[in-house]
Parts: sequence; C-alpha cells; structure tokens
Amino acid sequence: MSAAVGAGGRARAWIQSHLNDQLYRTGYLLIVGTGITSLLGIVFWAVAARAYSAHDVGTNAAVISAMTLVSGACSLGLSAVLVRYLPIAGTATKRLIVASYGLTTALSLLFGAATALTSDLWSSDLSFLSGGAWLVGFTLATAATTVFTLQDSVLTGLHTARWIPLENSLYSIGKLVLLGFLAALLPSSGLFVAWTLPLLPAILVVNYLVIKRLIPRNRSEGSLDRRRVFAMAAGNYGGNLFNLAASLYLPVLVANLANPTQAAYFYVPWLFSMSLQLIALNMMTSLTVEAAVDLPQLRQLARRALAQSLRLSLPLLLVGAVAAPLILRVFGSDYAEDGTSLLRWLMLGGVPNIIVALGITVARIEHRGGVIALVQGLNAALIIGISALLVPDHGIEAVGVAFTVSQTLLTLLLAATILRPLLKRG
Repeated sequence: MSAAVGAGGRARAWIQSHLNDQLYRTGYLLIVGTGITSLLGIVFWAVAARAYSAHDVGTNAAVISAMTLVSGACSLGLSAVLVRYLPIAGTATKRLIVASYGLTTALSLLFGAATALTSDLWSSDLSFLSGGAWLVGFTLATAATTVFTLQDSVLTGLHTARWIPLENSLYSIGKLVLLGFLAALLPSSGLFVAWTLPLLPAILVVNYLVIKRLIPRNRSEGSLDRRRVFAMAAGNYGGNLFNLAASLYLPVLVANLANPTQAAYFYVPWLFSMSLQLIALNMMTSLTVEAAVDLPQLRQLARRALAQSLRLSLPLLLVGAVAAPLILRVFGSDYAEDGTSLLRWLMLGGVPNIIVALGITVARIEHRGGVIALVQGLNAALIIGISALLVPDHGIEAVGVAFTVSQTLLTLLLAATILRPLLKRG
C-alpha cells in the first residue's frame, strides 16, 4: 500500500511539474481551446443539418466560408506577429495591440463590403449579399471575425492563454443555443446569425480584460525593431496567403477536376487531417512565445517542442490511418469507400508536417519572413500542382499523395538549412 501511495505521489508531482512548465502549459491550453472549437463545430453543423434545409445549410456555409477567407486575408498575418513580439513589446504592448486591431478592422470593413457588393460577379448564388441586412451583416461579421481571431494571439502573447478554452467554449455554446432558437424565426439566415452574433460579446469581454487587467502595468521598455517587425509581418502575410490558397482552393480544385460528390468525399478527410495538424501548430505557437523571451534557449526549447508534438501527434496519426474506414463510415459508407486511401495518405504526410511546422516557427522566431513566404509558397505550389496533374486519372487519393510528397520534400529542405543547427547532435 505504501509503495502504491508513494508511486501515486511521485506521479502527481511529475504531472504538476510538467504542467508548471510554461512551454507545455501554453501548448496544452491552445490544444484544448482549438479542440473544443473543432468538436463543437462538428456538433454545430450536425444540428444545422437537422434544423435547416439542405439548401439553407449550403448557402450559409458558403457565406461563412467567404467571410472567413476575406477575414483571413485582412488579418495581414498579424496573429503570428502578435505571438512573436508581444512578449518583448514592453511599454509598446498596448500600442501594438490597438494598432493591429485598428488596421485589420478597417481593412475588413472595406474588403468585407466590397466582397458583398460584388457578390454577383464571383457567385450568382450569393448575389443577395449585395443589399439590405445581408450587406451590413456580412461586412460587420468579417471585421468581428478578424478581431476574434487576433485576440487569441493577444492572449497567447501575453502569457494568458488560460482564458482561451473558456472563451472558445462560451462562444461555441452560444452558437449552438442560437442555432436552434433561430431555426423557426430566421430559416434562411439563422445559421449565419447564430455563427456571428456571439462574436460581439466575446470581443467586448475579452478585450476589456486585455486592456484593463491582462496587460502588465509595470512593463519595462520594449525591444521592438520596427523594421524587423514589418519585414517579418510582410513575409508572414505572404506565407499566410499561400496557406489560405492551399487549404481553401483544394476543395474547389477537386470539384472542378472530379465532381462535386468527390469534393464532398475529399472534404471530410481533409478537415480531419487539418484538425490533427493543430496539435503541432499549437505547440509551435507556445514555442514562439517562450523563445521570444529567452532566445538563447531556442535550441533546447525547439527540441522539447518537437519531441512533445511527436508524442502527442504520432499515436493519433497512427490511429487515424488504421481506423480510417471506421472514422469515415460515421459520415456514410460512400465516404469510407472513397475517402479511406486519401485519409491514410494524409495521416502519413502528417508526420513530416510536424517538422515543417517547426521550420516555419523557427523562421518566425528568427525574424526570417522571407523564409516563411518561400516555404509556404512551395507548399502551395507542390500540393496544388501535383493534385492538378494526378486527380483526373487517380481521383481524390492523389491529393493525399501530393500532401505527403510536399511535406517530405519541405522537411528535407528545412532539415538541411534552417533546422540543421537545432537538430544536429551535440
């Protein structure tokens, strides 16, 4: 009995010590936050499919996708900039936050309105966005989405990521509550309203906390180099645009080269794969914050972040590959039949993707914006290019092959260049 008690005590002490490590704790908080969002997002769309007609679900989903794309372009890649530079901004912390919000909100309002007003040019099915309440709602929702996305980076950069799981949970629950309530009142737009209306209280509450309580009052003079910040922001923005192109254009490419049904069979495995990639991305975000304040320890921190990402991701990638038919059968037998090989290729490509995420993170920490743009540009070109060549003859499985080939080649490139000093022995 005493031996068991002693072992339990040692286990508790190890867990407490592990969670007291800021690198791991921030990473876990981000993983929990994105995990909650992903899980409740699946529930949201499952409820929507039962509460709204298929036509209204499809239309609202297209509007939300367009809004998210415009918001992502207008965020200027500043999420990564805030994570990288807020920890060392010192007395410039508040100015950096307010300037980021102000610039991206103005762009979001401008381009959100322009997108809605020109909707008849890029989608005849969404031409209703150009007038009335839809125009106002789409424009304001685009700006709100941008701020909502950036504020998680603000919380992370301020070492207050503990608020992110709570924020994401309340926002996701608010969406679900409104979704059912609005089904009868607003059958054609209730889904979009439910998705966007909870953004307002989330933004107001979180940023009140940020401005009034979470920014330390006794911060010393910062060490921001404006030229470095702008250079890294420009490179990161270019890389972010390439990343958006790769992730959001592929469903369109599959639909054009195969057919809309095959695009549906592609989309589910692709979303599942991207959800697992968030594990490594969240650990790398935590690495960015910790290395920003302790750059001499970059090598040690990077190795620890890589090791933990592998420990968390590899078992899930293995389960995803082995259980692919069972996972996809939840969505229907046709999804399992057509998407199993694709999902297995995506799980395989998820292994080198962890190294690619590390390489991009190290480039960000070292202010190498050009490297970020180059890597993500190559990634988009390889995935889209190989897919365009192979999908017509080999089906959606070819996208998984393209993803795995792209990640493998980029891993070899990064391991031989920017990651070499960190990964070599000694």
